Amino acid sequence: CRQLHSNKVQESLFPCPFAGTLFGEAMAYIQKVTRKKDVVYRAYIKKSGVKRVTKTFKTKRLAVQFINGLESNRNKLISYNDTKPQTKLSVVIANYLSKEYKGSRPKDEERKLNLWIEYIGDKSIRDVVRLDISTTLSFLSSQLSNATVNRYKAAISVVFSYACREYDLPDNPVRHIRPLPENNARTRYLSNDERSSLFKACRSSQWQKLYLIVLMAITTGARKGELTGLKWSDIDFDRQLAYISTTKNGEPKVLPLTKSAIDELCKFNKKDNSLVFESEVKSGQAYCFRKPWTKALKEAEIANFTFHSLRHTCASYLAMNGASLLEIADVLGHKQIQMTKRYSHLCVDHKQKLVNNVLGGISDTGYVPKPHR
Repeated sequence: CRQLHSNKVQESLFPCPFAGTLFGEAMAYIQKVTRKKDVVYRAYIKKSGVKRVTKTFKTKRLAVQFINGLESNRNKLISYNDTKPQTKLSVVIANYLSKEYKGSRPKDEERKLNLWIEYIGDKSIRDVVRLDISTTLSFLSSQLSNATVNRYKAAISVVFSYACREYDLPDNPVRHIRPLPENNARTRYLSNDERSSLFKACRSSQWQKLYLIVLMAITTGARKGELTGLKWSDIDFDRQLAYISTTKNGEPKVLPLTKSAIDELCKFNKKDNSLVFESEVKSGQAYCFRKPWTKALKEAEIANFTFHSLRHTCASYLAMNGASLLEIADVLGHKQIQMTKRYSHLCVDHKQKLVNNVLGGISDTGYVPKPHR
């Protein structure tokens, strides 16, 4: 029995005990798949000159009966493949977006998947092979960064995983393609002087909440959309927490708030269900602060910096003050530690300072290191 692990799905492969013994050119086996909510049995039949047949059942017994009914008869195998519906990839993508996608950015996901519809959407989901995927990714690589290409790859991979569950697709062809290397160069963050200058410019802004949203971005590491989507009812002033129902990853998130952020929030608290950063013109919509933000950066003389860089600033400050990559990933809400490794050099810098501070005086003179404070 061979154990495979992918996407929290446990699979066990074992030969069918009642099939594949009388017909030398055929091979049949059953795959036990343990999913989040149930266990299913996927039957496979491979026969020379005939397209592989697969179907999923709720019990192992039904899977065995299916194999025994088809494996010994070549004509039945051919007929089964000919009559089996060939659902197009474009249809599967549409069903995934409407029934399965739980993220908070449906338009962005739809945009990425529309590209796959454009290139291979007319192909049957069962006819899409690894070459189709890699060819499309190669074309994207000539126009987009490696990181962006990997996001397109991740989007279509989720669709094929969905097809494996719902359309009895035997395998996800995207799983066998390695992601492209991403550039984890040092990330732009605010120096202490830049932060002071930015805070001063935000305080003098015509939009009174600019300082608040910048302060919260630095101290929580939250994304712009997560902050602008906050409602006053999401703020727990007593426990100093903010609750985000849905993040970019499709999961809820809790933001610990600093005392300075709480004090600033109290100045504007409406004690209702309206948005914290609501538009002054359109009720129920977030305030568009692009102009006051750009003006503040100009007044503070800060170049090559975006609002998203405040999130990087939060992570960088944590790294420089001893937080581990796992702790930073938890604060930022990263699902994969790979996303957090861009701050690893700052952790190293902190470790180096720590080692030199505590152990730098050790030599053959008999120095005893002092406890680090």
